[in-house]
Amino acid sequence: MAAPLVLRGRARDFYTDASGAGVTVDEAAVEAGLDADRRLRSLTTSPSTTSSRELEGAVVGPGFRAALARVTGQGTVARSPLYLLLDDLPVVALISGYAIMYRSGGRSVEGADGTSTENRSRLLKEDVCAGWRSDGTMMVSLRSGRGMPVSVGPPAPDLGDPNDPAGWHDLDEMEVPSMRRRRLVDVTWGDPLLVQAMFRDSHRADDGLETVLHEYSVEASVDPDTLTVLGCQATPRSLPWLECPEAALSAGRLAGQPVPGLRSFVRENLTGTTTCTHLNDLLRSLADVGALVPILRGRSTGGP
Repeated sequence: MAAPLVLRGRARDFYTDASGAGVTVDEAAVEAGLDADRRLRSLTTSPSTTSSRELEGAVVGPGFRAALARVTGQGTVARSPLYLLLDDLPVVALISGYAIMYRSGGRSVEGADGTSTENRSRLLKEDVCAGWRSDGTMMVSLRSGRGMPVSVGPPAPDLGDPNDPAGWHDLDEMEVPSMRRRRLVDVTWGDPLLVQAMFRDSHRADDGLETVLHEYSVEASVDPDTLTVLGCQATPRSLPWLECPEAALSAGRLAGQPVPGLRSFVRENLTGTTTCTHLNDLLRSLADVGALVPILRGRSTGGP
C-alpha cells in the first residue's frame, strides 16, 4: 500500500574555485514514506545508514530531531548532507500539508492541512512564532471559525544564476499538487568568512503555477579562526501573514555565538512571537558552516 505522504530530498556540498570550476564534495538522497499520523513507515537513504531502521515508526514532527540526534550521535553522519536531509523531514512534513489546504481553500480547520486530529492538537500552539501569535491573522481566523486563511504567494522566480550555473543541483520537475523546500548555505573564504543563506517553500497547483509560500535570505559574517558569528541579518522575501516579517530582527541575536553551537542556541533561545519557526530552521543550518570551513580552508590554501 502506498504511503499517504512521500518526502523526497537531495543535498550536496559543492566547491567552486576562483575560475568557476566546481566539484561535488559530498551528496545524499532520502525518500521517506509517512502514514496519516506522520509516522515514518519507510526510509531509504543514499548513502545507506543503520539509522534509518532505528527511526522507523517515529513521528516526523515534535521530538523527531531529538531522536535523530540520539541515533546518529556525533559521528560522521551528524556532519553530512544526509543528516541535513533527515533533520529537515519534520518541517517538510509540516509544510506538505499546504498542498491539501490550498485545494480545500482552508474551509475546514480540522484536517485542512492533511494532519490528523492527534497531530493537529500538538501543532496548534498559540504564540509559538510571529505568524502564530494569539492576536495575529491566522489564530484569530481559526478561533472565529473561519478556518485557516489561505495565502497565495507570488509566482516563484527562477533561483538560477547565469553567472553560477552549477550553483544548484538539477531538480526534478515538481508534481501537482506538491510542496518543495529549497535551501542553501554559501560560504566565501576570507577574513571574515562571508555567509549567504536562503530558503524557499513553494507550492505547485493543479494548473502548474508555482508560487512562493515562505522565503527568507540571510547574510552573516564569521571569524575564520574562532568560528564565532560576528553579525547576522535576515531579509524576509515572501511570507504568508502580516505579522511574519517582524521575526527578521531575531537573526541579529546570533552575533557573538559559536557556529558549532547554533542548533542548540536557536532551539533554546529563539522562541515566541518575535521569531519565525521557518527562519529558525535556516539559522540552525548556519551550524554547518563549521563543517564546510575545513574543506574550504584546505582548497583555498592549496590543500587536497
